[in-house]
Amino acid sequence: MCNDGLPDFSVLMSVYQKEKPVFLDQALMSIEEQTVIPDQIVLVEDGPLTAELDKVIEEHQKRFSNKYELLKLTSNRGLGAALQKGVERCRYDWIARMDTDDIAVKNRFELQLRAIVKEPQLAVIGGQVDEFVGSPEQVVGRRKVPLLNAELRAFIKWRSPFNHPTVMLNKKAVLQVGNYQANGKIEDYFLWSRVMLAGYEVKNLPEILVHMRVDAGMYQRRGDVENLRQIFKLRRMLRQQKFLTVWEELVGDLAMALNLVIPTKLRMVVYKNLLHKK
Repeated sequence: MCNDGLPDFSVLMSVYQKEKPVFLDQALMSIEEQTVIPDQIVLVEDGPLTAELDKVIEEHQKRFSNKYELLKLTSNRGLGAALQKGVERCRYDWIARMDTDDIAVKNRFELQLRAIVKEPQLAVIGGQVDEFVGSPEQVVGRRKVPLLNAELRAFIKWRSPFNHPTVMLNKKAVLQVGNYQANGKIEDYFLWSRVMLAGYEVKNLPEILVHMRVDAGMYQRRGDVENLRQIFKLRRMLRQQKFLTVWEELVGDLAMALNLVIPTKLRMVVYKNLLHKK
């Protein structure tokens, strides 16, 4: 146990060569300046990095040499495969996910750990995010997700119920349902689905835990054909496990297909004004 009897925990991140060094530096700094410091920071290098990224990592290792553990993959395998290896390397029962271009709110880990002490049966506990461009003060959107287990089980039928960079995971539960897997760009959505299908309890906190960096390319990536194929696969799995009715599967598949074919500018309007409204 660590500060005030809170559980020990690892932080899990994955970085690849196209990340911007300044963003990585800010992300790592936001972890090191938390009110509760992690016991281990597992940083998966998903393929060779640039010299600039290597320099940022070296500087942070010097400041927290006993915290960082680097896992270097010989080639870029994608986020799902990288996180799978990272989970296996984490030493503690609780694993906090963090993206390498986001900024954690200063008391993020403390809020989650205190909630875990009250509800140790949870397998996943996440929270809210605000989306920013440039600096965290320039908020352009928020992604609100439901809070309670029953609400999340209903929400997952239509959308991912967690903001991935905010979650804290129970390692035993994650491994029991098969860990992260290489499912395109929705490896997290597949993981939440398997966790819920296994009957684990989950929760989101009402507080904003992470400032999430976004760019104009985000709306174009939402229309990726590969995303659609994986979403169809996921929804078919949910229907086969009787989590969805046939009607719910068809309606959801149609909505996802429409999201793919609409112009990027229209997709941006939908996300900004409906799905990620400030």
